Amino acid sequence: MRTIWKRLAALFRFRRLEQDLQDEFDHHLALIEAELRATGMDAPSARAEARRQFGSVAQTQEVYRERRGVPWIETSLRDIRYGLRGLGRNRGFTAAAVLSLALGIGANTAVFSLFYALMLRMLPVARPHELVYLFMTGNRSAGYLSSGLYKELAGHKELFAGVVVRNAGGRTSFRTAPEGQPVAARSESVSANYFEVLGVPPAIGRYFTDEETHTIAPQRPVVLGYDLWRNRFGADPKVLGRTLYTESKPLVVIGVAAPRFHGVSVEQAADMWLLARITNDTSTAGFWAIARLRPGVSRRQTQSALDVIMPRFQAALYGSKPDSILKRRQMEQRIDAREAATGLSFLRDEFAAPLRILLLAAELVLLATCANVAHLLLARGAARQREIAVRLSLGASRGRLVRQALTESLLLAALGSALGLFFAWWGTRYLLFFIPAWKLGTLHVAPDRTVLLFAIGISVLAAMAFGLAPALRSTAIDPLASMRPSSGGTGRRMALRRSLVAAQVAFSVVLVAMAGLFGQSLGQLRSVDLGFQDQSVLQFWPNFPSAWKDPQQLAARDRLVTELAATPGIVSVSYNAPDLFHGRSWSSEIRVPGSQPAASVPGRAFLITLGPQYFSTLGAAVTLGREFGRSDSAGSPKVAIVNQAFLRAYLPGERNPLGRVVAMLNEEPGATEPRTIVGTVPDIAHQGVKEKSDPTMYLPASQIETPFGYAAMIVRARIPSAAATAAIRQTAARIAPGLVTETETVREEIDGQIFQDRMLATLSGFFGGLALLLAAVGLYGVVAYTTALRSGEIGIRIALGAPRASVLWLVLRDALLLVTIGLAVGLPFSFAAARAVGSILFGIRPAGPLAFVATSTVLLAIGLAAAFLPARRAAGMNPMQALRSE
Repeated sequence: MRTIWKRLAALFRFRRLEQDLQDEFDHHLALIEAELRATGMDAPSARAEARRQFGSVAQTQEVYRERRGVPWIETSLRDIRYGLRGLGRNRGFTAAAVLSLALGIGANTAVFSLFYALMLRMLPVARPHELVYLFMTGNRSAGYLSSGLYKELAGHKELFAGVVVRNAGGRTSFRTAPEGQPVAARSESVSANYFEVLGVPPAIGRYFTDEETHTIAPQRPVVLGYDLWRNRFGADPKVLGRTLYTESKPLVVIGVAAPRFHGVSVEQAADMWLLARITNDTSTAGFWAIARLRPGVSRRQTQSALDVIMPRFQAALYGSKPDSILKRRQMEQRIDAREAATGLSFLRDEFAAPLRILLLAAELVLLATCANVAHLLLARGAARQREIAVRLSLGASRGRLVRQALTESLLLAALGSALGLFFAWWGTRYLLFFIPAWKLGTLHVAPDRTVLLFAIGISVLAAMAFGLAPALRSTAIDPLASMRPSSGGTGRRMALRRSLVAAQVAFSVVLVAMAGLFGQSLGQLRSVDLGFQDQSVLQFWPNFPSAWKDPQQLAARDRLVTELAATPGIVSVSYNAPDLFHGRSWSSEIRVPGSQPAASVPGRAFLITLGPQYFSTLGAAVTLGREFGRSDSAGSPKVAIVNQAFLRAYLPGERNPLGRVVAMLNEEPGATEPRTIVGTVPDIAHQGVKEKSDPTMYLPASQIETPFGYAAMIVRARIPSAAATAAIRQTAARIAPGLVTETETVREEIDGQIFQDRMLATLSGFFGGLALLLAAVGLYGVVAYTTALRSGEIGIRIALGAPRASVLWLVLRDALLLVTIGLAVGLPFSFAAARAVGSILFGIRPAGPLAFVATSTVLLAIGLAAAFLPARRAAGMNPMQALRSE
């Protein structure tokens, strides 16, 4: 062990040890020289004889160096110094290679940063691989369970070591003193066993108990998040027992959660946790449920058991009720046991496929980059052919030269990854720009240790990918033949260069074809008929204080509508619930007297409540009849407006549906609420931009006894959006502080709806353009180099009377051949990729010819453009000058 440490220490005392070694050699030589001079030999002869008797100083020094240090480390350090000097002497080559690698590595690292944060990052809990997400399918609130179903599942101890539920409570404002400044925090309501089952120890204090769940106390217990405790309370341990004042019941701090734990939701981090109210209710689904599997129980076994438990539970609830669409849908509900080691995320479900596509596209760009850098290294190897030949002639082994060349490749990769990390930092923020803030939530995306290791890993792989073949090829030479001027990188080296360029073209084909498909898909989405024209209408959601009851909220909403309508620059104001593009929340079974489609089995229509003048405010035309006005009050006849999908489904062929009656069926048998159709409107995209419009009934909000929850306000203004937003906030502030915080135009909402398509079209276009650029550079380099090697042949052709056009075609033909080979390789992969992404394309056929024909045309044009300059130079060559150079 002591010898190993001495060898390692010698690496840091290199100069001192080298000087000591040289001094010792000089001392020995001086002693031998002195002995020889004592015999009468003159000084020069004695010095020469002393060196002859001593032997090779250099070899002896190498032997001592191997004994005292770590030879491979010292050799690697020398290779690094030599490589840095070589890269410094060829700054143009270095800049081109490093920039190419930085773009490829940066693109991969940026996409992987988001992919890791959303898809791979494990929850900071004990044994996360044992967690499963109990996901409810088939209901309108997919993913959520009711309290009663939670109790049923928690009772199956043979499957689960514990089951917990959580419900995002939104933002909670608290004060540390009765008259202090309010502090906003994100809160969650959880079951009492939440932290225990997850295996999260408290930083200080304790967690909830079962007794607190069933005890009514003047204060609610609360567990603070570690970051909130540190930032707002200065990490004061005396925070335990402290009272926090809210608009409702005060909170008492009982504990602080462990560092790094922010809950189980990926994009909804929590600052504090409250106890959830667990009842026997089976009708309201409002909880996310996570279970920890018992040891020895697999997820597949759990799924098989749930497939039996859930139908039995649903049959007990709905088996005795009359047959209806609602009953059948309830009976079809199931529970999926999904992996929960990486947390729960709705964004993940929506964004997983696009992220995988982007990651694959970034990898293709990196491969194209590696091919480009390999091409540059081959060109540099050809330029250094004589140097390599001299070194081989002097006794250097081929393996030693290959290792030195790979060291240079690793240096290029290191420099490229360092610059690539900067590009990744910028690129990650550009990626997040596409995702709407309300979807992104609190998702933390930043390079960490895992991302850094990923960047290092792909840098090393890239160095091996682009460095090994050029290193082997540049050292596989005959030293004597390479010293002759006519030897120039033909044969196998040119075959390798052509193969690299053809590979770049093939990568470009796939990327450009994907960019074309995603661009077409985005164009189709942009051209969807939304049922209205004006997309500059503003939309916002009032933030009513949590203590306000329904009557207070409705009164504030009506006052906001009245005062905004009277504001200069505001044309009209209305509201709807649910809000635009999210209108699948409520539905009802209906009967339409005289309608054949709904005669035997009740139909179903989605319900949306509106304020007066909604359609004119939105910019949607009423095709027949009228829209709702202030005369449609609670005491007036019940009315409804229907869309075209409703007419197609239940009144096909009806020319004038005005006056027809629609009966809304409640859950109680025979209960009806008849409504008269007073207007028809186009199919408005309330269900989402990509969704097909379903039969929809619009109802006046004033005629609904129980409001349909949270209403969105829409405002049509004749002034710019920024000025209208300022006017809205100023008006809202007179009603309640913080009532309106954010507004957005309908156009911005649409962009948020199609953010995946915008991201895919934009980034695939960028990746495709980058691949095209790399392919064009590679084509130009190969054609130019090949043309230079064939200058003698071309000179003879011209001297013998060959037309300039034939020489031009001779050069262009080589480029077209490479492009054709690349197309032949890339197009089949493009077709396969198109079929793989077909599920996320909108309005186009994945195998449609347009994108592939356009891709082929673009690649052929790029090939001709890249080869035109060398071809033109060859066609204008002076034959006598070319022959003299031979």
